[in-house]
Amino acid sequence: MIEAAGITLREAIEAILVIIIMASYVDRTGESFKKRYIYRGTWIAVGLSVALAVVLSSVGIDPENEIVEGVLFFIAAVMVAGLVIWMWRHAKHFKQTIERRMAKAGSALALGFVAFLMVAREGVETVIFLQSLLLAGSSPVENFLGGLFGLLLAILFGTVFMKGASRINLSLFFRVTSFILAILVLKLVANGFHEFFEVGLLPVNQSIMAFVGLLTKSSTGAIIIAVMLAFLIFMVMYDMHKAPRPDLSELRPAERRKQQYEFYKEKYSKMGLSATLIVLVMVILAPTIMAAGIIVPDPQPVVLQNGQIKIAIPSEDGFYKYAYQSSRLIMAVKNGVPYVALDGCYICPPKGYGFSKNVLICINCDAPIEIETVGSPGGCNPYVVEFTATDGYVIVDAKTLLNTWQEMVE
Repeated sequence: MIEAAGITLREAIEAILVIIIMASYVDRTGESFKKRYIYRGTWIAVGLSVALAVVLSSVGIDPENEIVEGVLFFIAAVMVAGLVIWMWRHAKHFKQTIERRMAKAGSALALGFVAFLMVAREGVETVIFLQSLLLAGSSPVENFLGGLFGLLLAILFGTVFMKGASRINLSLFFRVTSFILAILVLKLVANGFHEFFEVGLLPVNQSIMAFVGLLTKSSTGAIIIAVMLAFLIFMVMYDMHKAPRPDLSELRPAERRKQQYEFYKEKYSKMGLSATLIVLVMVILAPTIMAAGIIVPDPQPVVLQNGQIKIAIPSEDGFYKYAYQSSRLIMAVKNGVPYVALDGCYICPPKGYGFSKNVLICINCDAPIEIETVGSPGGCNPYVVEFTATDGYVIVDAKTLLNTWQEMVE
């Protein structure tokens, strides 16, 4: 939900700024009638984006298909990278670039088409990114609520900006956020490689996965978006601090009251926008600070009996860890059925697993693992170890456990 809100906010802010700049331009040139074509082009682009979202959600894409997930992550990375490159080249003259395109367009229909192209690009990027999040484990409800929240915040920002309440430095804003988005591109690429590593399409080792895992963690995405919003907060508050207080000494009472009203309206609008963004940053960082609610139980020691380790199956469903010498064993119990494996996966360093919302979470890369897939080899699934379950106990040969652990860590 957090990443959905963050990316929707960022993409929507740019689209809204484009429309504001275009509408302001035709107002200044005395051609306000052209605004309706700009708005029509905008709504058509929004409709196209919604239609694309419906198509992607209804074509039956397998959410467990790592190849599809990887491809979508790479597509999202390419599109966001294109945005970063374009913005970096044009950030210094962003407003002038939009107005130059409008001047070349000339006719009202052409202006509507320019608006359509600019907004459609943002919308398509957002839809593909949200779809990749959905396939990576985010629920449709979380995606919808996160996207809606980000869109509402962007509309609030656009409203304040359009009324002249936040005359921020567009050049600086887009240069800095483009740099932050470049880090986001690295994360998307890492997510794509991670999916391909899971199905064995590309070779990988634990050293590579230590780096890839750092980028794929949900906390990394949260920090990226939080930093971007923090910079936006700084710009709005700095603009509020530097805004000169109007000189009212020479004005008549009625005009003085009007100027005071406008000054305080702008000030409180900025304060409201800053407060809203601060709340969003806190929401984004809260799961990271609280370790995203992942439960990591302490490994319980086991006793060796006649060369075997005998562990009683817990009566309550849950996630349990056990330790024997240098090895760690996990047992996830669901509906009374034990799922047993090593506390490490096939591609990541053996940092082990946590437990959240009835799924296992790889601590190295945050990959979610359904309990029923424990015992299936490959990818971020827990490393398979031979065991038997009988008479309420799980029995593992100690020598087999140590040898299998050594095989995994090597």
